[in-house]
Amino acid sequence: MPNPIDAVDYNGFTPAQIEALPEDNGASGRIMIEPLPRYLNSPCERVYDHGNSWIVLGRDRPASRISGYAGEGHTQASSIDIVVGRGAPVPDHRAEVDPSFSNDAARIYISQKTDIDDNFALRGTNRSVAKSGIGIKADAIRIIGRQGIKLVTSPRSGVQFSGASGAGIDVMAGNDDEGLQPMVRGDNMVEALSVLEERISELSALVLNFLKSQAKFNTSLTTHTHLATQAPIGIIPTAPSVTLITAGVNASLNSAEAMVDNFTERINLNINWHNNYLSPISPNYICSEYNKVN
Repeated sequence: MPNPIDAVDYNGFTPAQIEALPEDNGASGRIMIEPLPRYLNSPCERVYDHGNSWIVLGRDRPASRISGYAGEGHTQASSIDIVVGRGAPVPDHRAEVDPSFSNDAARIYISQKTDIDDNFALRGTNRSVAKSGIGIKADAIRIIGRQGIKLVTSPRSGVQFSGASGAGIDVMAGNDDEGLQPMVRGDNMVEALSVLEERISELSALVLNFLKSQAKFNTSLTTHTHLATQAPIGIIPTAPSVTLITAGVNASLNSAEAMVDNFTERINLNINWHNNYLSPISPNYICSEYNKVN
């Protein structure tokens, strides 16, 4: 396969044909002599071509002359096929070619009745069968809108020529539908996370109150005494248990450390995390400033 950035590629010509080419072949906008395959047109088609650029007005035909709804003899199956680079990646002037939705360099295909997903070997849901369709394919596609771009399915008003029910939009990298999942609506996600944030804060407050009560209990436990009779003095309080004092002090220290951690986590959750990800003024806001989905 030739390097796609090669300026001149005469693969498909014989050595004698290459030798006969003028030195300035195609330069400065001159006529380019290059390998061009011959298109096998159907009798119903009107073909306009110049170089390896083609516009074919006909009926639904994704491949050979017996393919598509034209091949099956359907009515209401008119099509417009706009193609550049037939026979890619190596056009051969000796070849006779049909439309190749997989190999032709770039194409815009418009059909009144077609199986557009099957034509372009697309995977995913929302299969379109025997309906009008437009397919665009090239090595790289850019769609630029100076005032925005909308991808709309199932318009609620206007004429629906095909009578099709509405469907969604599948975004698939690499034409891989494995693991295809529904999109997330950002505002609903922010609301859900905010509610979860409140619940976590409430749970954190419960833990903090428990730690405070536990700390008070630990202090009471370390100073706890019993009353005992000791002659000749009588009834006197006993000294606190050394074991309980040690255990109580350790528990109090642990409770105090846990309260500090609890306070830090509440600050991180309620201020840092919220402001970083759930605030529209943050550069890390989880919702896009421009792009929306329903």
